[in-house]
Amino acid sequence: MDNMIYYFSLSILFLLVGARNDGAFTISSYWNEVFPRTPMPHAIRALLPSFSMMPRYGGTPCRCAWGGRWGVLGHNHDQSKRNWSPNLAPLYFLRDDLHPGSKMNVTIMISPTMVDGSKGGISIEPTFLPRQQAQAIPFSTSNLTTILKTFSIQPHSEYASFTRQTLQDCEGPALKGEVKYCATSLESMIDFVVAELGSREIHAVVTSVVNKEEKVKARTYRVGDGGGKVMSSKVVTCHDVTFPYAVFYCHNFQGTRPYMVPLIADDGSRVNAIALCHFDTSNWNPGHASFRLLGVKPGTVPICHFILKDLAWVPN
Repeated sequence: MDNMIYYFSLSILFLLVGARNDGAFTISSYWNEVFPRTPMPHAIRALLPSFSMMPRYGGTPCRCAWGGRWGVLGHNHDQSKRNWSPNLAPLYFLRDDLHPGSKMNVTIMISPTMVDGSKGGISIEPTFLPRQQAQAIPFSTSNLTTILKTFSIQPHSEYASFTRQTLQDCEGPALKGEVKYCATSLESMIDFVVAELGSREIHAVVTSVVNKEEKVKARTYRVGDGGGKVMSSKVVTCHDVTFPYAVFYCHNFQGTRPYMVPLIADDGSRVNAIALCHFDTSNWNPGHASFRLLGVKPGTVPICHFILKDLAWVPN
């Protein structure tokens, strides 16, 4: 059995190494085919594979930013999920807080190179695999042992636990009113969002830093002139989850609307933040942190939260 896993892992390794040279071109070509008039956002381009950014294999553990991600903001609205971080709790707020001048009870720490993929930044985050290479690795808990061996992850390590949890989250049932999909490649993510939104006339938006020359700081913000503005009545959100290569938990939730929110700090720093407002929370876990923080009950008022590194796909 071990020999079979070894040879299977080795064949995957050869595919992955071969993907280093032409992976970015293959993925970009598919983007241009589907979205010929839409430039690829920096946040997505930063996750394209290259020789220096591909995960490392063999005797060297994967240089993955396991602890540096924002997580999923409780994508299943169940705080028992391991990918949910209590440090993100202040990101929740009420829709009434989106008017100009509103003091947001939120401190956001953003690195321009992490959010924008700006040139000059060094990323050690997992990158996308081309669809063909991603499909060569069965994405399932039953294949966990092979995945760990392929990426040189110790089976009893924290990395292995995160990998297992992501697989379990992706295999779990969708909530009522939710259509979910774990995209193991950018191509599969594109196919899902196009099918869900029913059009190719769409684009991805992400929270972005206006003051790009600023170093990473933690600040408290207020809503700028014009307040938060709804971008569309439809949205598909794709959350960056923890895995040896880039995987996104994408879902389409009924009654969710995306907002663009200008945020301004006292020192003049600005962030164009993406917020999602959920108008139907009746099926959420009553123990979810947002209800305790905001003093409301499930199904009573819309609950909003910012997404920092995640992608919101909206119609043009």
